[in-house]
Amino acid sequence: MSEINSIKFKEDGIFLTLNITKEEYEFLQQTTSDIIIVPADFKSMNGLLTTGKLGNSNRLMLPKKILDTLEVKAMDKKVPGRLFKLEGSVYLLARLYENKRRESTSS
Repeated sequence: MSEINSIKFKEDGIFLTLNITKEEYEFLQQTTSDIIIVPADFKSMNGLLTTGKLGNSNRLMLPKKILDTLEVKAMDKKVPGRLFKLEGSVYLLARLYENKRRESTSS
C-alpha cells in the first residue's frame, strides 16, 4: 500500500509526495485528477460491515460476477469499512477479503 513520503504546506495548496506500489500505479491507469486519498488501516476503517446472501437488514452485497473478476471466492463475514463524505458525495471503503498470507509475509 501507499505511504506518504513528504507533505509540504504552501499558500497555493498542500503538496504530497507518495510512494506507491506498481499495482497501485497500474490501477490508476494514467489518471491524474479526481483521485481520493484515504487511509485503509484497521484504526481508520472503524465500521464493521456484515456481508451475506440474505437477510432483512442492510447488508453489503455484490454480484458474483464482480467478485469473480477479482478472484474472490467468498467475502469475509464481518469486514472493516468506513463511510466518508467528500465534496458532497458519500463514499464507502470496505476491505471485502483479506489475504491472510499477506499479514504473515509483511512482518
